[in-house]
Amino acid sequence: MSELILWTSKEMNRLRRDLDRLLERLWVCFAGGAELPGEMKGPYFEIVDEGDTLVVLAEMPGASPEDVEIFVKGEILYIQCRKRTVTKEVGLFHRKIERTFSTVSKQIRLPFKIDASNVTADYVAGVYRIVLPKLQRAKKKPVRIEVK
Repeated sequence: MSELILWTSKEMNRLRRDLDRLLERLWVCFAGGAELPGEMKGPYFEIVDEGDTLVVLAEMPGASPEDVEIFVKGEILYIQCRKRTVTKEVGLFHRKIERTFSTVSKQIRLPFKIDASNVTADYVAGVYRIVLPKLQRAKKKPVRIEVK
C-alpha cells in the first residue's frame, strides 16, 4: 500500500513555477510562439511562511526596480511591472526604431492579515524579496469570575 505524501505550499509553488516555465518553453519551441529579445519573463512567485513573517519571492528577470510597483491593499499583495524600451538609431544606410511596451501584473491573496506599515522589499539579480510581517493579534486572556 502506498504512503500518503503531504506537500507543503512551498513545494507546490515551486512545482507550479517549474511547470509554467516548461509550458512556456514548449510554446516557444513547438507552437511557434514568438520570443522577443529583451522580453520580460515571468513573473514567477514563491510564498514562504517563516513563522512571524510571510516572504514572497518574485522572480522577474529583465525588470529593474524603477519598473516595478509593489503595494498591499487589505489582504491582497499587488505586484505590477511596466517595462518600456525605446531605441532609435539613425545611420547613413540604415534606420532602426524599436519600441517595446509591456505590463505584467499579479495579485496574490495573502493567507494572513499583514502589518502593511512594516512591509519591506529588496531586489537582487532579478529576484524581489518581499517580507510581510503578520499582524499580531492580542491574545485573549481568560478572566476568572468569582461566584458569590
